[in-house]
Amino acid sequence: MANPVQHVPSRQNLRNTLGLAREFGFQEFNTLDHVMWETDFIGDSLAPELQSTAASGAVLSITGGVNGLATIVTQASNDAYADTTLGPDFLAQCMCVMAARVHIDAITDSKMEIGFSDAASGTDAAACNDLDGATFHATDCAVWAFDTDDSTANWKLAATYDQGTNDTVTDAGFAPVAGTFETLIVALEGTRSAGTTDAWTSPSTAHFYRLNANGYQTYKSAPITTGPTSNTLLTPHINVTTRNGTANTLTIDFLKVWQRRTAD
Repeated sequence: MANPVQHVPSRQNLRNTLGLAREFGFQEFNTLDHVMWETDFIGDSLAPELQSTAASGAVLSITGGVNGLATIVTQASNDAYADTTLGPDFLAQCMCVMAARVHIDAITDSKMEIGFSDAASGTDAAACNDLDGATFHATDCAVWAFDTDDSTANWKLAATYDQGTNDTVTDAGFAPVAGTFETLIVALEGTRSAGTTDAWTSPSTAHFYRLNANGYQTYKSAPITTGPTSNTLLTPHINVTTRNGTANTLTIDFLKVWQRRTAD
């Protein structure tokens, strides 16, 4: 008779089966050792955990469609923004990961961010202030960022652990395509402080991935070592801003976030 314990969906049993050759715990989220939150925006009401604000005007709403869709809509005024967050419940030391499948209606005169930030909904217009100058509103963040006010209007990988004193802004080399879905992923790998076995006060390492509209991976970043401080509480963060007087609409197909329940 088979040992029933081996079928318990734990990280240890997964490791025993797969070995250590795995990438940042992506296969682990089906185990009991993981916390996972997700929404496909199916039905006629939003998940109550979502927080959303805007500089007046429409915010986040269910719009319906195949597989479920929601939209974030800005006000029709210059630099008006709208966003959604979950709340500060995630840690890089627990290897948190966020994935969102999104598209924007127009890539002219717009700004978008998707990733992790320590700034809760509405407390700042965005995690990043100026991509060219590498200045940040957030103290700790790791986000995909696109801004047509930037000198190069491509997706950027923006990460900091001290509001831009030590930061990275890397050009991913491609831009979003209006009306075309893509899945953007941010995975954080916590780092223990040197000489300790339990302190997680060092910057994390951020990893960025992109899947195309059909779910095929088309981009994987090099590790970025200026990610959020490993023991700083973070929230999943999606933000859209208009750079002129025209309202921008960001459509979200799904949002998934997960992490290990404990750091070890």
